[in-house]
Amino acid sequence: MSDLHMKGYMLELIASSEGMWDYDIADRVMHEYGVSGDYWYGTVRLTLTDLYSGGLLDQLETTIDPAKSMGKEKLLIKFRLNDFGRERMRQSGLAVRS
Repeated sequence: MSDLHMKGYMLELIASSEGMWDYDIADRVMHEYGVSGDYWYGTVRLTLTDLYSGGLLDQLETTIDPAKSMGKEKLLIKFRLNDFGRERMRQSGLAVRS
């Protein structure tokens, strides 16, 4: 399990990629923290919404795929950390890998 709080782990995870789908982020976070279920899936998606609305993430693509959203028709979003997000990570002491 990561020593970071979930939001910090999510930022580092996204920073280490060229972009990640929200369902991939949720899968990795839930595996890392040993949690599962709709509550945690929703928590990850809510945290991503918070990071996006705070200007730290850019939205790269969207799609609807019930196979990737627990059988429900939900908007799925591919995110990437932007320059402002990288700067905020540096300011908060989180390492930026890419």
